Amino acid sequence: MVVDMAKKDMYVRLLDTVLDRVAKSVTKSGDRELVLRPVLIHGGRNVILSNLKQIAEALNREPEHIARFMLKETGRAGAVEEDRLVIQGRITPEEVRRLIELYVKEFVKCPICGGIDTRLVSEKKFRFVVCEVCGAKNPVRKI
Repeated sequence: MVVDMAKKDMYVRLLDTVLDRVAKSVTKSGDRELVLRPVLIHGGRNVILSNLKQIAEALNREPEHIARFMLKETGRAGAVEEDRLVIQGRITPEEVRRLIELYVKEFVKCPICGGIDTRLVSEKKFRFVVCEVCGAKNPVRKI
């Protein structure tokens, strides 16, 4: 009986050690935070978001998807030209930051664990955000 208690104590200590390490690694991967700074150039009647490609790479998304979201939410016309987005009409830097935050909340962040390591997946007529950290799969609207 003494041997069984010693094995049990050793097992509990090993299990505690493993759980401590796993908990630390999971919180490290999901706790990253994005700091995105849009660079706007005002030219005549148009505003150019010059770092669209860098923002898209940081979010692991296609630049065209982000551009469609921004244009639809603002109700403005525009187009992706090379690595930048040309928006017709005036738009403030605060409005662009707010749009990017909305995009991240809806199409990037995992609603379960809050992680940003996600990808968009299309299945039949539906789109899903699939989290690389926790494995959650959540539907999102089509733009």
